[in-house]
Amino acid sequence: MTAQTVSEKLPTKKRPAGAPDARWKRLLDRRYLPTAGTVATLLLLLVVGQLRYSTDDRSFISMRLFSNLFIDNSYLLVLAIGMTFVIISGGIDLSVGGVVALVGLVVAKLLLNGVPLPVVLVVGVLVGTAIGSLIGVMVQYFRIQPFIASLAGLFLARGLANMIGTTSIGIKDPGFEKLASWKIKFGERPDIWYVNLSMIIAAVVLLAAVYLLHYTRFGRTVYGLGAGDGGQAAGLMGLRPGATKMWVYVVSGTCAGIGGILFAFYTKSGYNLSGVGMELDAIASVVIGGALLTGGVGYVLGTFAGVTLYGLILVVCNREGLEPWWNRILIGAILLGFVLLQRVLVARRN
Repeated sequence: MTAQTVSEKLPTKKRPAGAPDARWKRLLDRRYLPTAGTVATLLLLLVVGQLRYSTDDRSFISMRLFSNLFIDNSYLLVLAIGMTFVIISGGIDLSVGGVVALVGLVVAKLLLNGVPLPVVLVVGVLVGTAIGSLIGVMVQYFRIQPFIASLAGLFLARGLANMIGTTSIGIKDPGFEKLASWKIKFGERPDIWYVNLSMIIAAVVLLAAVYLLHYTRFGRTVYGLGAGDGGQAAGLMGLRPGATKMWVYVVSGTCAGIGGILFAFYTKSGYNLSGVGMELDAIASVVIGGALLTGGVGYVLGTFAGVTLYGLILVVCNREGLEPWWNRILIGAILLGFVLLQRVLVARRN
């Protein structure tokens, strides 16, 4: 009797009728449901926009739409990416809006005083890194609650911005203006769309964050911190939860520094009142993107979807001619829905 004959006689284990494939089990994992809800809401808005706003010569869903979305929200995407690291670790960072204002003013003042552009850009990013490092040290080594530590960072950034200047400072440096205005054109009228430098920088930060959070030891430790045991499980796995708890704020601060430069590109000015409430926009985008405020669950690409949905809501409100406060109402309603969904999922998991 041959081996093939023996194998044919052996009983084979059959999957019970109706049993889902392992791939489907992963897709149906509760952790993915908030992100799936974000994508579904995004698709629904796109369908509604396509049906309501498309004309005979122009489609609502187009590369022009997405180009404008990411040109207008590149700085918010970078801020939200940094916030994703912090929220997944179980923390919060309220300083990023103040850092955006401070970086814009630092860039404007240094360029006004003739400092070379490359040095100015590096200093702008390092300003955010420094404030993030300060918050991280307070959280890790002085055991200060992240809410209080980052609130102190917000007050520090706002105070320094007010010291630098209380009026808007226009940025007239030729090199800076060239970077801010640089873009590549695609398509023909009426469907011309662009890729600018801010979009490219935001895309690079997004790809780097996906790799760092989902494919490295550091990323595994960030998720371990959000498990709710103070990082003890991560420590037992041989990871370094203490150092990581500080570094997530360094990442967030660095992203805030980059976001501040992108916002300066967008406005071509520095102003001490810039970025008011921007930290809340970043947190809302991360939560809408599927991250749990309790930590341990979240995805960078989910945050990308959350920022896209956030920007699309603004577009729809503008198309409808609604007052600006309707933007906040709709975003607040969607955020509340996602928080309630998260609450249900956490309760079922427990």
